[in-house]
Amino acid sequence: MTVTILCSGFGLGFYTPGLLVEAGFRRRGIPAEVLVFENVMHDDQRHKVDNSRRAYHQDFSVALMSQRIPQDIRKSMNEEQMEQLLHSWEAEGRQHFIVLSGHWIYLLDMYRERVGTDRLQVDLLYLDVSDSPSWRNVKKRLGQLHDRYREVWLFGEPQQPMQTYIDIAGSDPVLPYEQRERRLLVHGGGWGMGTYREHLHHLEQAGYGLDIVLYEDDEAGSIDRGQRYYRMDPAWRTWNRNEQGKHTFPPFAEYRPGEDAAYRIHEDYHLLCEVERRVLAIVSKPGGGTLADSFASGTPVIFLDPFGEHERHNAEQWEQYGYGITYQRWMSEYGGDPGILEQLHQNLLQGRSELTGYMDQYMERYAAKPDAIRGTL
Repeated sequence: MTVTILCSGFGLGFYTPGLLVEAGFRRRGIPAEVLVFENVMHDDQRHKVDNSRRAYHQDFSVALMSQRIPQDIRKSMNEEQMEQLLHSWEAEGRQHFIVLSGHWIYLLDMYRERVGTDRLQVDLLYLDVSDSPSWRNVKKRLGQLHDRYREVWLFGEPQQPMQTYIDIAGSDPVLPYEQRERRLLVHGGGWGMGTYREHLHHLEQAGYGLDIVLYEDDEAGSIDRGQRYYRMDPAWRTWNRNEQGKHTFPPFAEYRPGEDAAYRIHEDYHLLCEVERRVLAIVSKPGGGTLADSFASGTPVIFLDPFGEHERHNAEQWEQYGYGITYQRWMSEYGGDPGILEQLHQNLLQGRSELTGYMDQYMERYAAKPDAIRGTL
């Protein structure tokens, strides 16, 4: 039987961590499958998601405003697709679920009514310190969820310690910090949102090489000042599957103006991880996926403006742990010096040494040995 990991393509922070969990189970011999919420939506609604992605990238204020508009995702759901999925779960006897997006709760509640509460083992895996919009909206309509599902706050709740983390293949041992390049990775999350483009010149003047994630062809500047550019395949979508019917990490490549990008996919992690492991810090808005990468790679985050209250809480929590720092504070108090970044890196290594990874915790919860887990899942 299979661990079903329920993700969403509304943001890569609700998608790539699910793929990392699936990869972790696979390395441990546990069958797992990722499903993406957009595949139970009407086609026209998926087109709206695409349109929103472009609008949010072009104007961050539009993205921030969208969070204030109450949305009932049930209006977007395709009843025929939902019924097919519920029928397949029931026929296969699916019992173990890990949920990264609140949008799935409506469907999961329907399945729960069909098969009974006692048969299900459900983890709600929160990738933010406080409820993101999908969780906030569903709890507003259905009430709190802890009475029927197990809540796992990956980075801890406000003012509370971390519980676990998502380990990433190849992140341990981490490249010694003194061997890392004097470079910063700069990006706007999966959808390229935020103020990251406003700080590029300032960071260059501070003496750092920049690894910049692009979202449009015309965003690449000159490479004369040591910039490197990276990009996901613009034709790829989270709800698409490969020839084997599996969801994959984003096709990713270094981008050189005037050359065709050679996009690649790694089965165990998204290839941005390889960049994160060799830079001094990540400069980004404080999304949950970025925090997951930061902790696994031992790479601190320099926080830019957040996408809503949940990301503001993420930044506050990460800074309280000593794993990151706001851009304004880094520049005003430390003058952009890398010394504080190395201290944050050491804090991350110490924090990781004190925690057990989520997949190992999951296995320990259901059986004493991996072979026993294979018999129960």
